[in-house]
Amino acid sequence: MAEYGNEKVLVVSEQEIAHLNEVMKSLNSNVSAAMSYVRRVQKLTFSQLDKRFSGIQGSTLKRYMHQSYSSMRPIHVVAAYSWITMVPMTAFFHGFKQNKLYRGMGDSVVEALVRVGRVPTEVIELFLSMIFCMLNEESKQSFLTFRQQIEAEYGCMIDHSHLLPPDVLDINAFAIDYYHSIALTVKKFRHENNLSIDTISRVLGLSEYQYNILENPNRTIHFPVSIGFRVMQGFHLDAHVNFISEMKQFPEFHKLRQVQHVRDSLMIEALRLLGENERKSMIKVLMSLSELYR
Repeated sequence: MAEYGNEKVLVVSEQEIAHLNEVMKSLNSNVSAAMSYVRRVQKLTFSQLDKRFSGIQGSTLKRYMHQSYSSMRPIHVVAAYSWITMVPMTAFFHGFKQNKLYRGMGDSVVEALVRVGRVPTEVIELFLSMIFCMLNEESKQSFLTFRQQIEAEYGCMIDHSHLLPPDVLDINAFAIDYYHSIALTVKKFRHENNLSIDTISRVLGLSEYQYNILENPNRTIHFPVSIGFRVMQGFHLDAHVNFISEMKQFPEFHKLRQVQHVRDSLMIEALRLLGENERKSMIKVLMSLSELYR
């Protein structure tokens, strides 16, 4: 179970499913706001985005970023967008203002983390070393313990320059690879945790018929981004990165998601251990670094 982002899957109660259904009412709005926020912070035009994809029009992406757009946002499109922008996909599930990882740290840290996806790993290591030197002995030990734990689960913070998205991403090929991986890994997840199809389908907000399609590696049908949020919240997972571990045509995307999770987790934890004034200063440093690698 640890490979899916937690050590234990809890039994999902009727109350938890009801709460999940209630939370879902604002998910489309949060995802739209987050996608739009990333575009603005990274100063991307829709014309530029249109050139980064094949198989989807810029006008469609634009609709997905309108909070009033009532149709679903396919999970593979949000995943592809996260790769192009180099922002961890889990951030889009909550909307940046509500993400629990950033709570109490202010909007500036959110903007900084949105910007630093392309900053080389060795530069991030230097940034973390600067913060580490500012910590007291207790905080240093706390950070080292945290780093040991997260790297034991997801791997080390390796160089990710070879994991960047292609200049033009074929959204249709990406979708086939993405859903094929989900089909294989979600079935494995269900069996490993003795989950009935009734339970897992209800947690994901799908009918049993829809869920059986999701588990079929030979079918490629678009599913809403909500299934990613629901699997994390419903089963108390810290990440869902390993559900894409079986991607064959775009294996770099899975590896990047692992590296991103480690990078962001370490930066957030390091900044959290600083005092408020020190944190503000280091966030400014991070913002300056991001400008060098746009």
